[in-house]
Amino acid sequence: MKTLSATLISFFALLLVWQLGAMLSELIPLPSSLLGLLILFFALVLLGRVPKALHHLSQFLLRHLSVFFIAPLLSAWLFAEQLAERLPLFIFCIVLSTFISFVISAWLTQALLGQDSGSADKPDHHE
Repeated sequence: MKTLSATLISFFALLLVWQLGAMLSELIPLPSSLLGLLILFFALVLLGRVPKALHHLSQFLLRHLSVFFIAPLLSAWLFAEQLAERLPLFIFCIVLSTFISFVISAWLTQALLGQDSGSADKPDHHE
């Protein structure tokens, strides 16, 4: 019973964070889901750990993530004709956004890990 109540509290905490993100998106022009994730991130940083019940709940949700793609897939099916009319633009946007995401991710990884771009070419001089 204790595990169930902790899981329910974690679930409602995720819903609360999502709702806070939705309310904050009225003031900040960013998607509510992104704002909710940022709120959750900073809350967990302040807490200094991920509660066990939240960890278990998030693992369950990640294992069943494909279920959450059913609605967008059905929407794409309903609007297939409009997507087909603009297929080149659609593909261009996907490729461009993927490329931009890769570049930003690589830059952030390099900046956060403190590695300079030429470190692989430089010989290591330890004597």
